[in-house]
Formats: sequence, C-alpha cells, structure tokens
Amino acid sequence: MDIRKLEAFCKVYELQSFSKAGEAMFLSQPTISSHVANLEDELGVKLFDRLGRKIMPTQAGNVLYESMVSVFRSLDRAKAAIEVLRDRVVGELQVGCSTIPSHSILPELLKSFSAKFPEVSFIVHTADSCEVIKRVASGDWPVGIVGKRPEEDELTATLLARDETILVASPDAPWLPAEREPSLGRLVELPWVMRVKGSATRMVLEDALKSAGYSLQDLNVRCRVEGTCESLAHAVHGVGVCFTSKLAAQSLLDSGEVVRINAPALEGRREFYLIHHGGRYMFPALKAFVGFVS
Repeated sequence: MDIRKLEAFCKVYELQSFSKAGEAMFLSQPTISSHVANLEDELGVKLFDRLGRKIMPTQAGNVLYESMVSVFRSLDRAKAAIEVLRDRVVGELQVGCSTIPSHSILPELLKSFSAKFPEVSFIVHTADSCEVIKRVASGDWPVGIVGKRPEEDELTATLLARDETILVASPDAPWLPAEREPSLGRLVELPWVMRVKGSATRMVLEDALKSAGYSLQDLNVRCRVEGTCESLAHAVHGVGVCFTSKLAAQSLLDSGEVVRINAPALEGRREFYLIHHGGRYMFPALKAFVGFVS
C-alpha cells in the first residue's frame, strides 16, 4: 500500500472531511478523494459512507484506522531513532571477524573504543575470512576484520595489524622432532591439525607449501578443525602440529604449553585488514569505529 494514500485516509478519518484533509496535507480535494478511492479498490471494501456533505467511516474504515495509528507511531519512533543515529555516535554495530582477530585483536579495540564512545554496543560474528568478506560485500555486516586483503573492488581495506605465521606443537608430544630445524620433508610426515577451507591461515600455509614444492595433500593431517582456538587446543594436547598466528599462540608460548618448531620455509608475515563497503552510507557509529580503528 502507498504510504501517502494511507496518510490521506487517516487525515480524512480524523477530520471527517475530504476538503479539510486536502488543506491539511496541501493537496487538492480531488487528489485526496482519488487516494481514498484507490485504497477502497485495492482492499475491495468501502472505507467511508458519504451521507450528503457528511462522511462516516465504515466498520472496515475503523479497523484500518486503528491499525494505521499503530503503524504510524512505529514509523515516528523509527524516524526519531534515525535522527538520533544521524547526529550522535550511538546504536548497535555488527562486526564480522575471522577467528584470530576475533580473539586476539578485536577485544582490545572494543575496550578502547567503548571508553570513548560508551553508547555504542556490538554484535561480533566470528567466521573464516572468506565468509566475513562475503558478508561485508553483500551488506549483511557493515564492517569486518580479516586476515587477507579482499579482491572485491567495492570493499575498502585498511591495514590494521601485522603478524607472523609459525608452527607450534606440544613439548610433550612423542613425535616432536629433536632437530633444532627439521627439514620440510620431515615436517610433512608429522601429524597435523588443519584448519578448514576458507581460513586465511590455511591459505598462507598452502602458498608456502607450494613455493617449497609441496601441497596440502602431502601433509599427514590427523585432525581438521574450524577455528584457531580449536587448532591450538589440539596442539596443546599433542594431537598434532599447528600452523597458526603468533598473536594467537603467544600466551601458550609464554606459558610453555606449546613450543615453536623452526620452519623457515613455512613461516612468514601476514596482515590483518579492517574492511567496509565503500558505497554504504556510514552512520556516526560506523564512521567513528572505522576512523578510530584506522
């Protein structure tokens, strides 16, 4: 239904006059009459009885008016809320994160941001980098943090943090290599804990193996997991070696629950990016967050 036709109907109902409704809405009487007639045709019922110069709402008119009062109140509240969003840094902001920044980068950012903008609340979605990029590009999530620069032209990416990729394992694992720097041929024979497809960490490993003349299929994969925390937990318990972020593993390295295996052929630098849709309107909360993090 056309909102202007419904507004015209409500004004006629309230003023009990087509001409007065036209004056109130700065429309001609024929226009008001046409709006109401179109509504009656659309609904298949009469909304007003014309009794000479007087008009009276029908039972259907009463039902429609009562419903529209509630609808227009909701619209007014929505308009008021949008006015608040437009002028103040308030509201709820959804952030999509790949697993490493979700655990190792975002919490500190939200702590600092919330100290400056306490009226903003957050919903944090954790998924692999490919899924986060997809959801931000589609507009489902306004902003994300991922472990790879997106290829989508519509996305704006800002370098947020740098990290290292390393190989770790339990110091008590019976298969832990005694060599200070095992050969790559020796490493691929070890049991591995592998992230699922879509993980940026897995993509980095795949590229490193390819450069060294190997592939993921050459690895002795003992366990496949979805997230960084799960892969590290399995590594702690000796299930297999784990290729992971140094940021994510640092506390476990410090406590001695895992040790780093020197693997220069696989180790490398990686970057995390803040991404958002360049064509999306930025309410103050989103604009403030992007500006704060960048």
